[in-house]
Amino acid sequence: MGIVVAAFVVLVVLVCGCLCAAGFLLDEPGSDPVAGEPWGVPDDGWAAPTTGAPIPGQPVPGRPGPATPTPSKQPITRPTSGPAPVTVVYEVTGSGTADIAYYDAESDLMHVDGATLPWRTTIRTNGQSRVMVEATGPDINNATPIDCTVTVSGVGKPVVIKEQGYYRISCTPR
Repeated sequence: MGIVVAAFVVLVVLVCGCLCAAGFLLDEPGSDPVAGEPWGVPDDGWAAPTTGAPIPGQPVPGRPGPATPTPSKQPITRPTSGPAPVTVVYEVTGSGTADIAYYDAESDLMHVDGATLPWRTTIRTNGQSRVMVEATGPDINNATPIDCTVTVSGVGKPVVIKEQGYYRISCTPR
């Protein structure tokens, strides 16, 4: 039994030795696994704006401010068919501005970019299946508190959903 174990150990050592030797012989010269120099950043010609240049999105003294934000299309506040027994009030509170998305009375997703907070709108709809408001602040690095509230009333007990957060918030009845 001892001779068999010894022969097996010798065979394993020979196979491993042959594989290691073959690896050294087949390795290409100069293929050093050490990392090279760090990546260089090419000069793309960009320069920081000078202090006198206007900054996009910031008011310029002597010029009127940006136009009042408007939805991507006109929202429908009452459906074109049906009795519209449900009233939905969407509210987003906080400071500054936010991009807001919500469903209108026809279940179309509306977008209001750069809405001044606090923001509020009311719709009348036929049901609660597509009720949602979402708000995103302008800068994730300087996130300020932002809250949303959805109040659904008209059929049964009123439902009030309120969420608090920073930068991005969403309110949807469950």
